[in-house]
Amino acid sequence: MRPLVLAALAALVACDAPARVDLSPGSLRFFGRGQSLKVHATPLGRNGKQMPERTCRWSSSDEKVAKVVGPGNDATVSSAGAGTATIRCALGGGVSAEVPVAVRVVSRVEVQPAAVVLQVLDEPAPVALEVQAFDDAGAPVAGRNAYTRCASEAVCRGDGRGQLWAVGAAIAVHVVDARTARTRPQRVSGNPMLEVEKMVRERDAAEAKKRAKVQ
Repeated sequence: MRPLVLAALAALVACDAPARVDLSPGSLRFFGRGQSLKVHATPLGRNGKQMPERTCRWSSSDEKVAKVVGPGNDATVSSAGAGTATIRCALGGGVSAEVPVAVRVVSRVEVQPAAVVLQVLDEPAPVALEVQAFDDAGAPVAGRNAYTRCASEAVCRGDGRGQLWAVGAAIAVHVVDARTARTRPQRVSGNPMLEVEKMVRERDAAEAKKRAKVQ
């Protein structure tokens, strides 16, 4: 009778153990650092019945790319750096599931045209720039806003739509040294402080001589 009881208990434990765990969504993709997405785990028994009382132990294959925090079967995955990683939910008993994660970051921006001429008009009008962003893998990045800014806002100003607005007029200035040799700084040779010290000694000696005559 004892072997039958043990077999029955083993069968009962097997029925109570999860057979698999489904993760939703099946993959995650980030465009930039510091972003977060949710992942939900659904443990299932052999009969397909949900087993919410069984909770995941979450882990990341590379926390430099993606980090994961519980609690339970609901986790938050955050992007940390460019690359790929795997988020894993383990239930024990060899039952687990994984979600692939890809993190892409903008590494290069191209702007056309390379140079613009802005005009101050009666009715202000912007000049639109064509801004193209590329991720660390060299692929174009869509859906990102381009913010422009001028080095001198007294001349022009940018906005959040990749445009430039003229504010004030500016001209290019090129400075040429037109001084004669007489007024240009002369090249210094030797130790100029020796000459200065000599002049100071001579002046002090002359003043001392004058004081001696007065006395």
